[in-house]
Order: sequence, then C-alpha cells, then structure tokens
Amino acid sequence: MAVAPDFQETAEELPIAGRKFLKPNGDFQIGPYTVANIHRGWRNMGGFSIFSYNNIRAKQQYEFSIQDRQGSEWYVFGASRLKDKSLRSKTGVTIDVGPNMEYYASHFTSPESGEWHLLTADPNQYLRRRKFQGELSNRTTTYTIAPVYNFEGKGLPMSDLIGYEFKEGDKVVGAVQVINNGKVWVSAQLNPDTRMVLASGMASLLLYEKLNEPVENFAFE
Repeated sequence: MAVAPDFQETAEELPIAGRKFLKPNGDFQIGPYTVANIHRGWRNMGGFSIFSYNNIRAKQQYEFSIQDRQGSEWYVFGASRLKDKSLRSKTGVTIDVGPNMEYYASHFTSPESGEWHLLTADPNQYLRRRKFQGELSNRTTTYTIAPVYNFEGKGLPMSDLIGYEFKEGDKVVGAVQVINNGKVWVSAQLNPDTRMVLASGMASLLLYEKLNEPVENFAFE
C-alpha cells in the first residue's frame, strides 16, 4: 500500500502474524497486540429484484477482543450495513441509482481515554472516493479516516480500496492495508493508549468483510 512519504519516514510497522485470508475468524497478532475471541454473525441479506432493477440490503455484526503485552484487554463491537440500488441496462452495464453506500461502525472503551467510535461511509468506488467519510473519535480527539487505492510504486489506482489512513488534522498517524495478509503502520511518537486505540480501530477494519458483492451474487428474500 502507498503510505505518505513523510509519515513512512517516522512510522513503525507493526508486523501481522497469523491472519489467514481464508479463515477470518482465527486469532492473529498486530505487533504486540493479540486479536482474539473473534465472533462474526451471519450475513443477513434482503431486498428485491424486479425487471432490471435491484434493491439490496445486507448487514453483519462482529465482536473481538484485543490485548497488549501488559495484559490490558478490551472488547470491540462492530457492524456493517449495505444499501445498494442498481439498474442493469440492456447492454449488461450496471448503473448505480440513488444512495449506494456501505456503512461500518465499531466501538470500544479504553480505561484511560473513554469510549471510542469508528464510523465509515463508503461509496465502494475509486471515482466516488470524495464521498467517503470516516472517523475514529472519543469526542475529545478525532482521527479522520481516508481510503487508500494505490499500491507503492504503482501509478494507477485500484478500483477498490486497499487500505485506510488515520489522520490527526493533516498529519497521518496510522495506516492499515486490509487486503492480502494486511499491514499496519503507526507513528512512533504516540503514547501507549493512543497506539492501542488505533490498533483496535485497525483490527476492526482488518476483520471487516465488505458486503458489496455484485448484485447477481445476492439471493433475494
């Protein structure tokens, strides 16, 4: 994943170990943090299809724990929801109609900095990336979350996002690549609580499975 050069110079990469792409419910490590007790609810899908018009709704819930080497542990709870409307033309091209967004939220509580909420609203497309919104906040401190579509050294972006940057103002303080085996970077200047807060948010995004499959892959109720 392409990481901002000025951030990369001072950031620490936290190695990911044990994360299996084909077994998303298994425990894994993010540097000194253990992600465990992963429980993923069933995907609930619904909606209808009439002629060439599809109206899809889908949702899924998650929970897991994260623990540091000193034994501090907290639970993270998350949920995703998809609202997708599309129209298939006679040429086979699928056109978005109306709101076409996927929403993800997670929350957890730090004994030191209180309750945190992570929220993203994703249009699921590079050309609509400016409509992406995301933040991680405890109301006192807010980190904005931005999507990343580029690989390091590659000129052309991917059509689907490959990771996220966490920013405090204009300064990047963390980044996570969510595809393949995943990668995590955090600023070396952060205090232990902030690092664990960011690791918790990044772990939730590493476990977040997109619901935006092609409409023909959905079974309508």
